[in-house]
Amino acid sequence: MPEERAKNGGNEMPKLFRERKINARDVVGLENFRLCADENDIRFCDEKLDKIVKKAEAHLEYQLPVLPATVYLEYKVNGNRSHYQDIYFKRRTMALELALAEAYENKGRFTGNLLDVVWAIMEESSWIIPAHLSRNPTHSEWGLPPVFNEERLHGIDLFSACTSASLSLVYMLCRDKFDAIAPLINEKLLYMLKDRTTKPYLNCVFGWSGERGNSVNNWCPWITSNVLMTVALTEPDLYTRKKVVEKALSHLDNFTDGYKSDGGCDEGPGYWGAAGAAYFDSLELLYDMTAGKIDIYGDPLVKAMMEYIVKFNIYERRFINFADCSPICHHDGIMIRRMGEKCGSESLKAFGDKMASVADGGISYGHCYRGYRNLIRKTPEEFTDYAETKIWFPDLKVMAARESNNPGKGMFVAMKGGNNNESHNHNDVGNVVVYYDGNPVIIDTGAGEYTKQTFSAERYKLWFMQSAYHNVADIGEIQEKNGAQYASCDEVYDSETGGVRMEISNAYPAGSGLESYVRETVLKDGKVHIKDSIRLSEPKEVDFHFMSCEKPTLIGDGRISLAMGRTLLFDGDLKPEIEEFEVGDIGIEKKWHQKVLYRIHLRQSFVSADKEFIIE
Repeated sequence: MPEERAKNGGNEMPKLFRERKINARDVVGLENFRLCADENDIRFCDEKLDKIVKKAEAHLEYQLPVLPATVYLEYKVNGNRSHYQDIYFKRRTMALELALAEAYENKGRFTGNLLDVVWAIMEESSWIIPAHLSRNPTHSEWGLPPVFNEERLHGIDLFSACTSASLSLVYMLCRDKFDAIAPLINEKLLYMLKDRTTKPYLNCVFGWSGERGNSVNNWCPWITSNVLMTVALTEPDLYTRKKVVEKALSHLDNFTDGYKSDGGCDEGPGYWGAAGAAYFDSLELLYDMTAGKIDIYGDPLVKAMMEYIVKFNIYERRFINFADCSPICHHDGIMIRRMGEKCGSESLKAFGDKMASVADGGISYGHCYRGYRNLIRKTPEEFTDYAETKIWFPDLKVMAARESNNPGKGMFVAMKGGNNNESHNHNDVGNVVVYYDGNPVIIDTGAGEYTKQTFSAERYKLWFMQSAYHNVADIGEIQEKNGAQYASCDEVYDSETGGVRMEISNAYPAGSGLESYVRETVLKDGKVHIKDSIRLSEPKEVDFHFMSCEKPTLIGDGRISLAMGRTLLFDGDLKPEIEEFEVGDIGIEKKWHQKVLYRIHLRQSFVSADKEFIIE
């Protein structure tokens, strides 16, 4: 029971469905199932569907992209995953937009193109992308999917599950159109959904599910939500529906098993859309599949998991981008509004209205359930732009503070502790970011374009994963090291000032000479104060560095001009240097819209020193 969780201190790892003894007994049959069961009147929002129709019209003149085996093989040959994925994702986006446009207009002008793209997707040997091929239960070493007879089960990765859910929505919207052409189209589609999703889901044990006792990340709820969508819309057998739901409940409990009471997502706000938000997708689908009988929206942990995204927001689409996160994130405001309504959170409702107003009201093939729900609700005409000024995640070890309740005004700072083995980790314990009027001043560059190296043993050879390219210090050219043992400790948060102090010397390996490295960050009187107290066993040159997307300028007397008219003040004993460097990664270039970034170096040799950096 939830009370037992509180009694044990509130920080243990909860399994919400098991605590409540919730099972699949209330799952309804397909004939009684209703998508979006909590909505009284389901009809498309004309303004949003008009945009979808325009996108679908562009597909009418677009030549259907092919997916040759040689492009699939590129990931094995040279590590490139984008060439295949770009075509793969394009096909699925086309399918959804053509189906929605046809269902909305009902004129038949999109049906032929829709059939072509759906047929092409069904003809793919596997819906698993090359980078995830090892997720296939019988994967080969040759870089091509080995499934070619019924004795071999298909695997399930993120995007095969997304494909399945998207095609299920296409089926719901346009099955009568396909039947009018030839009933075998729907027969083949339903067969493939069962063969590539339902059957392996029930008969395989996947690492992403947590069934092996391992920890899980966003894969677990993201895949689960899409499997539930598939089964909810297409599976006629009630026994199978119940078995899938029973397994999904267990998987979702494995996901919350990694959460603490502050609801913090260590994967960052970019992946929250596929982690906490996908968990919410699953909750809504379970509600639909049981006609409202499964309802745990009121649990405090669910509310905390959802409110995380409000607290990690800087301004509009800018978010604190620790870990593999872009500085710009696109989250579904309509969904966030529903989170607020169902979890009883005024901050979520207000933030959802705001995000819906600044983001496009379309549909994503990766999360088609929430996209569909987005299309049946109008965008709110008004929103409240309000944010907390002091935020602390005691379990995640992240602090944020802002000068004003108006998120677009004044100074903002965030600092993280934690460890260097978090999901989608960068070596960044002690890292800070600074924004002014909602715009970047001191930045976290984020991750680059995903390649084979990104998720390999070579990950930390990528410059943007290294602490040397985050806003912490190198100690005698020694950087932080990756691993769970390389972590912050002794974190102290001051609720009065909103500042935090933590010991981060343990983030560095033996041999650094560090006896202590205490970093304290606080925002006061409109200025960010970062104080580093370092004690070494012997003299070493310490290189304090700060990253910028706009060229800093040395102006003398311990001052450097920064973006947004801000100034960095530092100890005059430190030797400053401005480094301009080529990004050399298309992913970083796209995030910051430039090919170069800047790193400020402030160097000095010492055994013991207290250094304060002020950004005003």
